[in-house]
Amino acid sequence: MNVDPANAQELADVGSEVGADVVRGDLRYPSETGGWQLGDLDLSEYLDRYRDQQLIVNIATLGPAPDPKHTCGLCGFVMNEVAECPRCKLIIEETARDWRREGQVLIDGVRAFLAGDEGEAGDRE
Repeated sequence: MNVDPANAQELADVGSEVGADVVRGDLRYPSETGGWQLGDLDLSEYLDRYRDQQLIVNIATLGPAPDPKHTCGLCGFVMNEVAECPRCKLIIEETARDWRREGQVLIDGVRAFLAGDEGEAGDRE
């Protein structure tokens, strides 16, 4: 059952006022570490500090969480699913194409240089 967001916020505000920890976020499973994650918070690590304590846990469901977004660790591009980053792939392809082109220019220059040296060496003999 969903709770009205204003009521849930009021509950959170009251909890904060009396010194309770209040956390909010989209609940996901599994996290990168394999456990439950609430927003950026690993719940296993978070709840470990309350080990051997009596707790009251209030959970207010506001509705379904949006689909998670995945961020490329190299360039920061946000994707809807875990996949090869299209931005990084394009950069790699363009860089490889440039290196091949520059490499071919270098090879052609060396060939021309060597062809010129062989001709001069042959004239001296």
